[in-house]
Amino acid sequence: MAAEMSAFAPSFSIAGRPVGGDAPCYVIAEAGVSHFGNVEKAFALVDLAVAAQADAVKFQHFRSDRLIGPSAPDWRKRLSSRELSDDDMLRTADYCRKRGITFLCTAHDEPALDLLDRRAGVPAFKIGSGEVENWPFIADIARRGKPIILSTGMYTLEQMQTALKVIGESGCREAAVLHCVTSYPADPATINLDTMRQIGEFFEGPVGYSDHTAGTAVPLAAVALGAEVIEKHITLDFNVPDAQDWKVSCGPADLGKFIADVRAVSAARGGGPRSLSENEQKSLLWARKSLTAARDIAAGETIAPGMLLSQRPGDGIPPSRLGEFLGRRTSKPIPTGTKIAADMFERK
Repeated sequence: MAAEMSAFAPSFSIAGRPVGGDAPCYVIAEAGVSHFGNVEKAFALVDLAVAAQADAVKFQHFRSDRLIGPSAPDWRKRLSSRELSDDDMLRTADYCRKRGITFLCTAHDEPALDLLDRRAGVPAFKIGSGEVENWPFIADIARRGKPIILSTGMYTLEQMQTALKVIGESGCREAAVLHCVTSYPADPATINLDTMRQIGEFFEGPVGYSDHTAGTAVPLAAVALGAEVIEKHITLDFNVPDAQDWKVSCGPADLGKFIADVRAVSAARGGGPRSLSENEQKSLLWARKSLTAARDIAAGETIAPGMLLSQRPGDGIPPSRLGEFLGRRTSKPIPTGTKIAADMFERK
């Protein structure tokens, strides 16, 4: 199966922003259904994502009577209050364009997919974890010629490979896979961030993490481990009865700091061989040590152990060269604390 995964691009672009490769971590602010059916609140969530400098803001689109069967009437009724109409979803997409942020949206059914693709013009498709083993729907998405971000909560590694096989065979070569644990909130002990590495063993495209934990420690750890895409829920409302997304969300008080921390951690990961920065080169002058006289040394004395010290600053002869001077006679007096120089000694 691993050989079949090699057809995927190691990086691609969403609305001109590179994803994967050497690009900084791509941050998706997952608004989901936190608008609770109110388009003005959807706009406010867009504003929150823009203020925090997310790369994209993502919603979810569906009709509850198509998404949920009649055998679960309470669930269908509860979710119906969290729908946006087609027109309001299109207005939200337009608002994202006006605010200069990428609009993404998860389609939970075929009519929603058609709307997002043909009318909203999403630049990429996000596939939710709930589509596990819904291979016909995933194939339909993959045939539409846009990049895919696949969340894999509740997937086994084998099911991930099958999904990628379906996506590849349907003509899509630009995809990212997000490790995910579908629980609200998810216990950090259940996350197993090493799954990202395991995915990378059979998939050459960007690998990331979709977070459902409370707080920001786990997604930041994912970035430190190399996540190329991070998705974090956002909300304007907390302590909402009969709702769960707010339990794993950032809000106005902490989203900006979280994304700034993601940028910092992503930059800190670096890449390539170890090299000294310009600032470190300057630090060598004060932090490194030089050989100095431990006491007054008279002309003609032979240097023995203990007669020289290692002291800052580091603009003299480094202690690594101590052996060059042990057993040598001085050619001039060397006062206490003087940095050693080659011309203070008789020629060998």
